[in-house]
Amino acid sequence: MIGHTLRIIGSITLCLVLAGCWSSSEIQSVMYVKAIGLDYKGGNFHIYVQTFDFSSVAKTDSSGKANESPGIWVGHGKGKTMNLAINNLYQTAQMHMAWGHVTAMVLSESLLNSNYVEGVLDMINRYPEARYTTWVFGTRMPIDKLFTVTSIFNMSPLESILHNPLPSFREDSLLRPLQTMTFMADLHARSSRAYLPSISYNDKSWNQNENSHDLLFLEGVFFERNDSTPGYVNKNRLFGFSLMDSNMRKAPLMIEQNGVPIGVISIGLPKIKIKPIVRGNEVHFKIKASYYGSLYEYLEPMSYEEMAKLTADTAKKYIMNTYIEALKKNIDVYNLENRLYRKHPKLWRKLSNNGSVLILNENSIESLDVKVRIIYNGKYKRVPGEKSKGTHSSTNRYSIQMN
Repeated sequence: MIGHTLRIIGSITLCLVLAGCWSSSEIQSVMYVKAIGLDYKGGNFHIYVQTFDFSSVAKTDSSGKANESPGIWVGHGKGKTMNLAINNLYQTAQMHMAWGHVTAMVLSESLLNSNYVEGVLDMINRYPEARYTTWVFGTRMPIDKLFTVTSIFNMSPLESILHNPLPSFREDSLLRPLQTMTFMADLHARSSRAYLPSISYNDKSWNQNENSHDLLFLEGVFFERNDSTPGYVNKNRLFGFSLMDSNMRKAPLMIEQNGVPIGVISIGLPKIKIKPIVRGNEVHFKIKASYYGSLYEYLEPMSYEEMAKLTADTAKKYIMNTYIEALKKNIDVYNLENRLYRKHPKLWRKLSNNGSVLILNENSIESLDVKVRIIYNGKYKRVPGEKSKGTHSSTNRYSIQMN
């Protein structure tokens, strides 16, 4: 009898211990936040959240398409602090908000121009659900409008540059997408400038049944250094920056001779070496850059050697032009000072006043050595006039030296 009673008590105890789902919520009763937008204006902090009708993501066919435009909801809260802004948002949320599925964070230009960026990011990342692997962008556009932009072909909103920028980067790698952990690490390093791609939208490139359609794209870069105001540079002036990015996969480089287009070389897979040269209190830098190239568009007859020479010369021109353009905005676009800091930290602190002064000038790059190897010409033989016709595996290289 006693044994039977003990077994009953034990069974009841096990049921109490194993019942761990009492506090769970049904999927349809949870609001899953997928993107966060942070802004500062009018003396208040603003937070925007992008969330979807769950069916717009889950109820699609095998191709990922929905039968109608996906439902996107954008929430907005404001307050004297970011925490108060989030609590202001909760007041109208209607249901529980889950933050563990956020894949993108957008910072407004006005927030970047304030002194609150690090404090806001610190507060956001204190949330247990926050992840350091979210994609992070700056923007000069209204965040609430940005969050309503849908993808192409009625695809899930997750299939966009905001939430999944890598497919686009593999096709056109001029501006590298960035994760929060990398941005925060660069933001805290006094010798480095933080890089933040700027996301925007326009309706100029694509239309659906003759109706224009907004789509997202990366328009430029914010460069932030310590507590200084970030400098913005449009993508059209940053081709040299892309050439100096070791993560760049491929980028189209048009080569010209006397104003006449010769062809387009797709160059990529760069190997970049930067060496600081110290002479007393003067610092210069030697840069070596090598690339692989593929010829996909050939417009005028030119030998292989001449084309390799012209490609290297053009790449060097872009690298120097971007460097000079960034200096006008007090931006160390190639992170040269960080190379000096790693080799000679005491000298860097002395010359830069511990990071408060940019030590670079137009003559800081002492030499720039560019090497290009054109290794592929598509299905056709090599261009007329070269010495090794039809041998796709052979490579020549041309090196230019700037004194």
